[in-house]
Amino acid sequence: MGAVLGSVGMTGAAHAAPSAADKAFYERAASCVAVLEQEAGDMAGRYQAGDRTLKPALVKLTEQGFAFIGQAYLRGLRQAEADRMLRDAKAAQRSLAPDARAQMVATCRTEGAQLYADANGLEQALVSNRARARVDKLLAKRRAAAAPAVAASGP
Repeated sequence: MGAVLGSVGMTGAAHAAPSAADKAFYERAASCVAVLEQEAGDMAGRYQAGDRTLKPALVKLTEQGFAFIGQAYLRGLRQAEADRMLRDAKAAQRSLAPDARAQMVATCRTEGAQLYADANGLEQALVSNRARARVDKLLAKRRAAAAPAVAASGP
């Protein structure tokens, strides 16, 4: 999901100042996208290591992240601010203990699933399409990165 807060086309004209509720949601969305991105990277690594059963779960996880992104966009968050918030969230999460991270992943997945369920059919289709494309890109990038290492270890 790399830099996904900006990848759904979150550019556009200036909007009215966000409400306190919107600002709080943007912070939550950035935190959840950051932790879900990390989880997606971990899952992609396990997929590349041979666990091919993970792809559907990886797509679902990515949909949950994109549900946050879509809702933040609909509430007025745009790319420059989204990117800054995502960087800050990633930095803040570097010190999370594994148990705290796992709990955050679980909570964010539940919230993302609810956001997805609450979206209309068109929004769900857009989120699902972007999620599948992101997963394909993530897995292709990991395959390409693994290829030189495999070639280097050959005869």
